[in-house]
Amino acid sequence: MPPAAAERFPEVAFCVVARQLSLQGGHEGAGGMQAACPPSVFETLRQDLGVTRELFASPLNCAFPRFCSASADVDADFGSAGSFFLYTPRPGAYLANPPFDPAVVAAMAVRMEALLEASDLAGERLTFVCVVPAWTKPRGPHLPAWQQLAGSPHTTCALTLPRAQHAYVDGEQQLRGKGHACGRSRHDTSLLVLQSAAAAREVPFTEPMQARLRRAFSLANTGEHPLQKTANGC
Repeated sequence: MPPAAAERFPEVAFCVVARQLSLQGGHEGAGGMQAACPPSVFETLRQDLGVTRELFASPLNCAFPRFCSASADVDADFGSAGSFFLYTPRPGAYLANPPFDPAVVAAMAVRMEALLEASDLAGERLTFVCVVPAWTKPRGPHLPAWQQLAGSPHTTCALTLPRAQHAYVDGEQQLRGKGHACGRSRHDTSLLVLQSAAAAREVPFTEPMQARLRRAFSLANTGEHPLQKTANGC
């Protein structure tokens, strides 16, 4: 954090919290819609693919020093690089756990496709690990958004995590007691890996990596309590 911002930490922190509450509709109980991946997931992706940045996060749930967020005007002092839709990533690997809104997921798919095509032309390695709901119900209203992402020619891996067998970190974790941050997901989750040609060739998402990522999301590794309130993801 810049020294000037650190000197007025209460003020800048208040702005972040106020913005988050407004995005949640002003009710602190809506934090489940701002959930994050468990710490074990970030560590697994960092070790296996070199992921060190999130494309959809906030100062309240980020895992890395730098991240993209929807509110750069209040989040920048805490490491935000601004909106993913205005951000041009360097070669590397990134985690995308967007708001579970079909319009956002569809727009994300379009942006990622453009970035991956540019990486192909430049011969660069670029990987996106996407965490979204498994909107696979036939004729379901959210199916087109899911298909746009899953059907990308750059999708090299698609995994499904069954509901109630994996967890997210609750978006209202700061209001919960210690050790009660994780909540079971009440929907199936799709883990989709999109890669440029160079990344798919040089850093493939192998079966052992897939198994480690599944374990990282599992209840046994997240410390989720069986009676704890469920989380929707974010």
